[in-house]
Amino acid sequence: MVEILCPHCEGEIDLDDDASGEFECPLCNGEFEWNVEEDEKLRIAKEAHQKMIDGVTQTDNRIIPSHGFNKMNPVAKVAVGAAVGYKAIETILLLVVGIFFVFLFIIYLLFGPVNVGMGS
Repeated sequence: MVEILCPHCEGEIDLDDDASGEFECPLCNGEFEWNVEEDEKLRIAKEAHQKMIDGVTQTDNRIIPSHGFNKMNPVAKVAVGAAVGYKAIETILLLVVGIFFVFLFIIYLLFGPVNVGMGS
């Protein structure tokens, strides 16, 4: 029997001397590898990566509704993205122009009309 520390909770875990592979900690349910060869590590990493991809694929539409965007033609996706970008830029420009005119109005209220004449 060999006693190791869980890499997640640092709890003590007893394993057989010849144990190897992927294990689940009985204390925190965290998964870890022990005494694994490089080829086995690569296989486990690929499986974990595939689980992650499958999880994202299965939950993608539940987290953020795509409203059919994922099924669109790539050219249509670019067109939608361009339209959204155009609207964002248009909104920002309108805000900048609006702030500029508010600034001019405040200056007018503070200093009044300016007389630009010579003489009198």
